[in-house]
Amino acid sequence: MLRAARGAIAVTYALTLVENACTVAYPALTGLAVDRLLKRDPSGLYALVAVWMLHLALSFFRQRYDTRVFMGLNARIASHMVIDQQEKGHGTSTVSARVEMVRGIVGFFEKEVPAMFHHAVAVVGSLAMLFTYDVDAGLIAMAVLLPMALVNNWYWRKAVRLNQGINNQVEREVDDIVSARPFRIRRHFWLMRRWRVMLSDAESWTWAVTELCTIGALVFILVDFTQSPKFTAGAIYAVLAYVYDYLEGLNQVPSLVNNLARLKDVRARL
Repeated sequence: MLRAARGAIAVTYALTLVENACTVAYPALTGLAVDRLLKRDPSGLYALVAVWMLHLALSFFRQRYDTRVFMGLNARIASHMVIDQQEKGHGTSTVSARVEMVRGIVGFFEKEVPAMFHHAVAVVGSLAMLFTYDVDAGLIAMAVLLPMALVNNWYWRKAVRLNQGINNQVEREVDDIVSARPFRIRRHFWLMRRWRVMLSDAESWTWAVTELCTIGALVFILVDFTQSPKFTAGAIYAVLAYVYDYLEGLNQVPSLVNNLARLKDVRARL
């Protein structure tokens, strides 16, 4: 069913990429507008407003379009899956949990994939623009990628195992509640708490390492950048904006890793 809707989904993602390209252009266009306005030239401001209006129009259309596409997809997949799972003899608890998992998968493609595009474009685009403005700043920013890759590889392995445990427990939830046995009900929710706490702890460690790396990169870039006398006011603004966009994109990686791990387990069940 995803293949049948791939044309409509591709349109949504293409619009998302154009929106993200507009976002990457904002700091450079703002810096250009500042420098030209200081010279009493409004042409840079016109370019900034034009791109902003294009972004607004694309976002307005895409938000209305993708809701219709993905909600229709959810209805088709969920109804087909319920019939298929019932024919295979799965109980109500399992089927109910998997309907919710289907909703999560569709939500992943509707919300998380565009978010992945956004952060990927922010990281790659900002890094490229940093190299354009200052090679040293680009190299410092790129150095952060190695420790980031190592810690997120560790987190991926943890997230796959922990999401499997969470989803196993979710599939038992209705049966545990229907049993009306206090011990079984308490045990179910205690186990859910345990799995989710373990996942949260793993993500917090990953986030902490990521944040330490980004703090170090920001300090080195600021020290390096402020020692150069050649930059205009607009260029200074643009570089700082790209640094923050780049580091913010990296900070979102642990959340995306967890979402991918959850999707991997759900797909295996369906």
